[in-house]
Amino acid sequence: MYVNGIRPGKGAHMLQARLCLVFTALIWGSAFIAQRISADLIGPNTFNAIRFVLGALTVSPLLFFFKDSVPKEKAPYSLLVGSLILGFVLFCGAALQQIGLIYTTASKAGFLTALYIVLVPLIGLFLGQRISMTAIFGVVVALIGTALLSLKDNFTFGWGDLVVIISTLFWAAQILLLNKYTKCYPAFKLAIGQFLGCAFYSAIAGILFEPFEWSMIEMTWPSIVWGGVLSVGLGYTGQLLGQKKVPPTEASLLMSLEMVFAGILGYLVLGERMSLQELIGVFAMCVGVFAAQLPVSESLYVGPFRKARKDVHIV
Repeated sequence: MYVNGIRPGKGAHMLQARLCLVFTALIWGSAFIAQRISADLIGPNTFNAIRFVLGALTVSPLLFFFKDSVPKEKAPYSLLVGSLILGFVLFCGAALQQIGLIYTTASKAGFLTALYIVLVPLIGLFLGQRISMTAIFGVVVALIGTALLSLKDNFTFGWGDLVVIISTLFWAAQILLLNKYTKCYPAFKLAIGQFLGCAFYSAIAGILFEPFEWSMIEMTWPSIVWGGVLSVGLGYTGQLLGQKKVPPTEASLLMSLEMVFAGILGYLVLGERMSLQELIGVFAMCVGVFAAQLPVSESLYVGPFRKARKDVHIV
C-alpha cells in the first residue's frame, strides 16, 4: 500500500542510509587522528601493511552475508592481476598520505585529501569524459583553497602538505580505476583483493626501508585497529550499505563530510589550530568540493561525449 505515492517505511530506510553515510564520514575523518598519532611512532608502510590486512579481514565476512555483484563486462585480466593493479595505486596514495601526516596536521591532511574529489572529474575530462560547469567552478575554488591552506609566506608549500597533495592524484586514479574494474569483477572480492594488494606492497616497502620492533605495534595498536577495522573495514561496509539507498550525488556529498569531521576532531582531540588564511582556505575547499558534486542539467556539461559520467566515491 502506498500513501501519496510513497511506500510506508521508505523514508525511514532513507534516513537510516543517510545516517550510515554520515557515520562512515565520521569514521574516515577520525582515521586522520589515528594516523597522525601513529605517524611519529611507527613507519608509514608498516602501519599501512597491518591496517589493510585488518581491513580485508573485516570485510571478508560480508561475502557470506551479501550477494556479490555480477560483472557486466568481460575482465581484461584475472582478478588477481586487477587486485594487484588497484592495490598498487592504493598503496601509493596511502603511503604518501601517511608520510605527509608526519609533517602536517590531521586537520589539514583531511581537507587536502578531499582535493581528490574535484580531481576525478578533471582527470576524466582528459580521458574523454564530460564535465559540468559547476565542477569546473568547484575545481578552481578548491585549488584556491588548497593554496590558501598550504602556501607559506614565501609562497612555498610545506613538505607535509605537498606530499598529501601528491597523494590525492593516486586517490583520484584509484577512484577512476575502481569505477572501471567494478564492471568487470565482483565488487566485494575486488575490494578485499585491493586491500590485500596494498598490504602486500606496504609490507615489502616496510621490510626494505623501515626499522621494526614489536614495541612499535604495542604503542600504536589502538591507532592500527582504528585505521584498519573501523576506517578500512567498517567504513567500506557503511559506504556500501548507504549507497544502496541514497542517490550517488547525495551519497558523495554526505561522505565529503569526512574532511569536516577531520578538522573538528583535530581541533578537539589534538588541539590543532589554524590561522585566518588557513580557515579561509578550508572554507574555499568545502565550497569547491561540494560544488563539484552538485547535479546540473545536461546543457551545463562540456566535453566530447553526450552522456555525463557518474563516478563512484570509494576510499
